[in-house]
Amino acid sequence: MLQASALSFKGPHKLWWLIGLIVFGVFVVLQMPASWILSKYAPQSPYVQQVSGNLWQGSAIWQVPNTNESLTGSARWHWQPWYLFLGQFAADVDISADQTRLNGQVRVSRNAWQVKDMKGKIAPQTLSSLVNWQLPNTPIQVNAVGLKRQSATQSGTTKAGFSQAEGQLTWVGGEVGYPNEDKILYIAMPAMRAQLSHEQKGDSNRLHVNLIDKQDKRLGDLYLDGDNMLDVSLTQRLLENMPEYQGQAPQDTPVVSVRQPLLTGLGAR
Repeated sequence: MLQASALSFKGPHKLWWLIGLIVFGVFVVLQMPASWILSKYAPQSPYVQQVSGNLWQGSAIWQVPNTNESLTGSARWHWQPWYLFLGQFAADVDISADQTRLNGQVRVSRNAWQVKDMKGKIAPQTLSSLVNWQLPNTPIQVNAVGLKRQSATQSGTTKAGFSQAEGQLTWVGGEVGYPNEDKILYIAMPAMRAQLSHEQKGDSNRLHVNLIDKQDKRLGDLYLDGDNMLDVSLTQRLLENMPEYQGQAPQDTPVVSVRQPLLTGLGAR
């Protein structure tokens, strides 16, 4: 009896000490200042101006430089630690800039990043700071958008590109003026919906943005591949809203096709 009693009062098993040390280490990491992490892993980042808080929750001021005007906003995050069991770093994020407000979840793993259930609106002021266009004072609504983009593996078994895409963007439209050589061209953009999906073309996984009007008629298509090349295809139905356009074709016919890097022309003023 004395021997059994002595055993029952022995200190914790080594396994419990190990678990305790691991839990303690996790909480120490979570309290690390976010500014220190940024200075260590992205010391020369031109996009982040100020960081506060820690890994668990915090905020940052970000900036996207343009030619004349920089787009500045803020971001707040709250870490979701249980996704570590799936090999992912995940956080709920809130993003704001001017009157733009977006919230959703961002996940990052070794070879991919993912956006889940992103909702909110993109204000016209935000858009006008990126492109030198005359835009209507109407926001773009973001409805349950989800994206997953994978990086190419060294073995070549996984190609860079979008393996998942869902959700939609809606816009009530209005008159848009855009520069073309030495004059401004105008087009009365109809109310439209951009439906997101993904598709495989050859060995490339592409993001497909299907532009349709209120009657579900095709206005155009956007494709973004793993090399950040953007393919734009616009139909006769959309260009009929441009007073200067004199083309004749069936309304579903693609009459404009352009391929260029994603960010070409952004910020040009």
